[in-house]
Amino acid sequence: PVIMGLGVRPNTQLAQAAGLDIGETGGIVTNRFLQTNDPDIYAVGDACEYVCGPLNRQQRVPLAGPANRAGRLAGEHAATGNCQPMGNVLGTAIVRVFDQTAAMTGLSVKAANRFGVKATSVTIVAGQHAGYFPGATPVTLKLIFDPETEQVLGAQAVGKDGVDKRIDIIATAMNFNATVRDLANLDLCYAPPFGSAKDPVHQAAFAAGNHLDGIAHVAPADVELSDVQLVDVRTTGEIENHPLAGGEHAIHIPVDELRHRLGELDPSLETIVSCGVGVRGHVAVRILKQHGFNSIKNLSGGATVRNRAVPTDQ
Repeated sequence: PVIMGLGVRPNTQLAQAAGLDIGETGGIVTNRFLQTNDPDIYAVGDACEYVCGPLNRQQRVPLAGPANRAGRLAGEHAATGNCQPMGNVLGTAIVRVFDQTAAMTGLSVKAANRFGVKATSVTIVAGQHAGYFPGATPVTLKLIFDPETEQVLGAQAVGKDGVDKRIDIIATAMNFNATVRDLANLDLCYAPPFGSAKDPVHQAAFAAGNHLDGIAHVAPADVELSDVQLVDVRTTGEIENHPLAGGEHAIHIPVDELRHRLGELDPSLETIVSCGVGVRGHVAVRILKQHGFNSIKNLSGGATVRNRAVPTDQ
């Protein structure tokens, strides 16, 4: 059986009968002090709309965290006439399914595009702590950002451990309008049992910076591959065990052999490089760019993320 705990739809009939404004997402419209259009009536919780996300949009966010913060601020303002205004709600949320944890904050690429922002993203796979310390498990982290302003718009992560830490870090940074460059400069605690010298947050920010600077452009994991020159730089064994979804036409050249087999590739074609998680793909992109491949991208997250994003019969 599948159990879906989605909460309940709020009842705003009383608010409508009282003449309170109802927003586009069906919640009671409030200002930064949780007042409705009647300043003597406050609204908090699942039935109201907050100012949300990096785009300052009014919408309902039925989560316990914002509801509790809003309740405190509304009570303080009602009692004293003064309080700290409610900050933007990012919709930071987390769920665990068996031994896997998934979390998010801010906007997805699709949501940002729907609101008029041509967002892009990078996806990395990295250990939640140093790989040489026992118990390391991978965290897959997707960082969404505005390529024009470089502002962080959102993030999503999945893994066994360390997911909450990364999303909380990014959510905190977003509260201060952080850019991907700001994330790359965060000073985070490090010791092998707790993290890596290059935290997954750093690695995602580095990949985003490389994309923005043209050092190594990335292609989204679900990109159409049929019309490009596709180069899979994994080993033969990796490819046999984990075929790349949509990669039947890929040219297989292990990254260690790439410099000696450049003649098998056409530098005039649009090219996408894929590996296991994106690291060797980055190396391959740099090698090929230095040999005249100007229209080239690294498949974000490599075969690991691609095979989750695109159905495969393999």
